[in-house]
Amino acid sequence: MRTYLSATGEASSTDMKGLTLEKIIMFLRLGLKFACCWPMPRSATNYQILSDKLFRLLSGLHAMLLVAELAYTIIYHVENVRMFMQSTCAMGIMFEVPLQILLFSLQHDRLQSVITQMEDYYRQAKPYERDVFQRYVNKCTRYYMVTLSIMSIAFVGSIVEPLFRGIDSYPLVIKYPFVVDQRLLWAIVYLHQTFGLYQVYCQATGNAFLALLLWFTSARFEILSIKFRKASKYFDWQICVREHQELLRFAQEMSLSITYVVLSSLSISTFTLVFGGVTILSRLPLSVKAEFAIVCISSMVKVFLCAWPADHLMSISSDIGNAAYKSLWYEHGIPSQRIMLYTLLRSQRPVIITVPGLLTALSFEHYSSYISTAFSFLTTFRIILSEDKVR
Repeated sequence: MRTYLSATGEASSTDMKGLTLEKIIMFLRLGLKFACCWPMPRSATNYQILSDKLFRLLSGLHAMLLVAELAYTIIYHVENVRMFMQSTCAMGIMFEVPLQILLFSLQHDRLQSVITQMEDYYRQAKPYERDVFQRYVNKCTRYYMVTLSIMSIAFVGSIVEPLFRGIDSYPLVIKYPFVVDQRLLWAIVYLHQTFGLYQVYCQATGNAFLALLLWFTSARFEILSIKFRKASKYFDWQICVREHQELLRFAQEMSLSITYVVLSSLSISTFTLVFGGVTILSRLPLSVKAEFAIVCISSMVKVFLCAWPADHLMSISSDIGNAAYKSLWYEHGIPSQRIMLYTLLRSQRPVIITVPGLLTALSFEHYSSYISTAFSFLTTFRIILSEDKVR
């Protein structure tokens, strides 16, 4: 494995498998087709745009049909505790599919602009800038690949396991108002539920797409910090200040495009973590508890996929102030120093993923708060269920 010398003078290792940011973008664009999160390119024809909108509509309607089926199971089989808990948890997970399709569709134009800028910037990046991107790829790829692999194994296991239980078994525990014992109907329902689970899998792995945007923005802030530290001429310094303003606008566009998607993911993950945890603590078979344990772990990991890069973005965007202060700003006139002062003040407000009144800032601190809140709800539900049993 060969090494390269980064712009900061530190030795870093390249990916010995040749995995680059360009390949990751290509992989996510193709792999997340059913998540409906990747916007159409600006060069798309009217036919491609219409096909994409129709595909999003049909995908959302298919997921809503499964949500309705699970709601029917909850309403008409509420006396069965096991079925109630499984159906409620599954309905929460399935509801995230049409919700996120809607949110991604509403942010289509903004996401299109962000991705276009991302691809253009990487295409025009200089060698040392690509080295920074490669360092981020090497740093994060293994964790994300392991996480996505585990999710893939869990998905395959959930759709294959019913095949060994017989013709009356399905990936999801759903009761229908009609008989589905016939082989043809069983095959139709099985494929219907399998595709629904695949949509859930795509939405879960779709958080890697959000993480990509966050990591890319962090890498651009690190590149700009390097440029500030290396600036020795007034012209170079002006370019850095101008690029900082452009990068802040890009970060704001990126943040606005994914904020509500992240919020919906947090809400659904909290819901499934609570109901899944209650199921684990109840007196159900060990096999059922194992299924819900996987659901709970997936929910926590899915949120972590975004919390990690969001927390890093907060810190790296603030580092611009230190880099600008170490530049040769003191050798220029008063007007230039005033602009630099504005840059220093602006860098004290880091780039954060936030929703006023709902999400203060997506970070490790918020992630720990999310886990704490979910377990608080879990404890409350556990006490309520225990009191009902005593009565």
